[in-house]
Amino acid sequence: MPSRLARPRPPLPRFAVAWFPAFEGIERVEAFRARHDPMAAIIAAHVSFVFPFPAAHSRLQVETHVRQVVSRWPPIPVTFRRVRMHANEFLFLMASRGAASIAGLHDRLYTRSLRPHLRRDLPYEPHITLARHADFGRLEAAFAEAQEELVVEFNDVIRDVTLLDVEVSGKISSLATIALHTA
Repeated sequence: MPSRLARPRPPLPRFAVAWFPAFEGIERVEAFRARHDPMAAIIAAHVSFVFPFPAAHSRLQVETHVRQVVSRWPPIPVTFRRVRMHANEFLFLMASRGAASIAGLHDRLYTRSLRPHLRRDLPYEPHITLARHADFGRLEAAFAEAQEELVVEFNDVIRDVTLLDVEVSGKISSLATIALHTA
């Protein structure tokens, strides 16, 4: 029997894919998130295309897959306008125009080596998270506040996505920005 224990393996790298909007009024969304979303200090407002997942694949393998998929996808004109409560804990700014194309790209990204990481128990609904409160009263108050502050349409075009490194510590950093297809 060995006298010392084997060293534990380091955690697998975690990756995600997101789009960071730059629409007119993004500063209002970020100000709202700063008050109501604990993740606001860690990551800017975004739409997740691939949620954080641990991978035995290298960064190059994941990036190559993402690049192959998105380089064939046309830019997506989008509008975000409706605030919705979700799971009695979150507030989402929902995509209206472009939602089907966003969902299509999401589904396409979860093919091949990423297929095992797709959560089939939750439907994918394109959104930007605005708030997270475990206390339902605080969530309702945030919802009322959002109904007053964020009643306009936010329009943009998704022209690229970002491959992210999500560290065990919670730190999130950009690894690559990958352009959608431009003819």
